[in-house]
Amino acid sequence: MRYYALAACLLLSAWQPATAINSNAGTTGFNFLKVDVGARSTALGGAYAAVTGDVECTAWNPAGLFGVKRRTAVLSLNSYLVDSQAGFVSVAFPKEQRVIAISANYVSYGDLQRTDEEGRALGTFGAADLATYVSIAQRLGPDWLAVGANLKAVYSSIDAFSSDAYLVDLGLLARGPIQGMSLGASLTNIGFVRAGFAGDFKDSLPVHIRLGVAHRPAHMPVPMLLLADFNLPNDNDPYLSFGLEIKIAGGLNIRPGYSTRQTGVSGEDPMGVTAGAGLAMERYTVDYAYSSFSDLGDVHRVSVIGAF
Repeated sequence: MRYYALAACLLLSAWQPATAINSNAGTTGFNFLKVDVGARSTALGGAYAAVTGDVECTAWNPAGLFGVKRRTAVLSLNSYLVDSQAGFVSVAFPKEQRVIAISANYVSYGDLQRTDEEGRALGTFGAADLATYVSIAQRLGPDWLAVGANLKAVYSSIDAFSSDAYLVDLGLLARGPIQGMSLGASLTNIGFVRAGFAGDFKDSLPVHIRLGVAHRPAHMPVPMLLLADFNLPNDNDPYLSFGLEIKIAGGLNIRPGYSTRQTGVSGEDPMGVTAGAGLAMERYTVDYAYSSFSDLGDVHRVSVIGAF
């Protein structure tokens, strides 16, 4: 238990509740890269930096691909905020000492109303975002250490304007100090903007650091996975994420989660709380996640994962 106490002290000492809007809020572009990807990870509060053997790890910590044993594909659909739609698709190909994956992440904002300076309607226009990337995860040296990387091409469009960038994500996974524990770290969205939306101005990138721990306690009545992440974005305050996955008989998993990224209560709904479930079958897994945002509504995600 001393490891849990030490980890809790370090995490809590590094995080303080925000009392004002961060001065860097709203200063980065390509913000769709900050939208959670995958139903399982979202249900677990986004605490996913130390998860292993999951094809959806490409969006959180590419080193987490290591441990995928069979060719695996995932399709995730997300009914997001204000009528926008998001999706994620990835295919992983395991080799002897490495795993390679190809992925795409998109957001479509539907038809947006165009108006003049006096508010008169002038028809509609569209906006969309897309990121495509190649991932690799590989064992490095001893059998307790794995590294991973994503090479990403990112494209955003608003009406007739567009911007594109080229990014790298880096990840690390290591076995923890006690049996059943893993430690993870990732640094995402490092790179450059090739072309901005207008003129010579180019948006900053939403760089994000994650430090996480995952642990499967021994001698529990039912198998469970405990997760915690410390998050440090460059455009907002640090925050913590927590998740718990409990395996029920018949391949059913239930997953509550919590993130301090948004806290408080909106009406009767506690903010920052997430929940979901997953059903694992022989070759397929179906996951569902629910989360809520103050004044903006509820978000539902579904992922279908299959081995082939």
